[in-house]
Amino acid sequence: MSGATLTLKYEDAELQRMASRLERALRRADYKPLLRDIGGSLRESTTLRFQQSKAPDGSTWPKSQRVLLFGGQTLILTGRLRDSIADAAPLVDATSVEVGTNVEYADAHQFGAVIPPHVIEPRNKKALMVPGVGPRRRVNHPGGEIQARPFLGLSVQDEAEISDLTERWLKKLVNI
Repeated sequence: MSGATLTLKYEDAELQRMASRLERALRRADYKPLLRDIGGSLRESTTLRFQQSKAPDGSTWPKSQRVLLFGGQTLILTGRLRDSIADAAPLVDATSVEVGTNVEYADAHQFGAVIPPHVIEPRNKKALMVPGVGPRRRVNHPGGEIQARPFLGLSVQDEAEISDLTERWLKKLVNI
């Protein structure tokens, strides 16, 4: 066998007692407060991304057609998507947290989407009003592409905050 192995064994009774105490405390611990704090923090940072127009990796979202033509902010026309961000913490097993949205078009913005050509017809009226053209019974939509604008995910700052929250929770758990 080539290479080298180094084995360190630290036999300190006090350290072993502390490790045992921590292990027992973790087995009996109520993780719900920690998960609620993490969920709330992630919900806030996700909502902040809408204001900053930034993905979790820090990249800036491409501007939408609407913003390029009329101004405003990408992904914020009515605020419905931004305002729908919620956290489910803790989940049934009390060991995980989810942050997300139930808005049906969220995945198209998170991952991008291709819209195939299609026909648009009025639902409640006899005709559609097309600006600059007038009323039409049907409109042929050419299709298009929605660029991905990720808003869900962990940023470097989120990871640091989760680490800080967990450290504070552990210190409180073992009364340090």
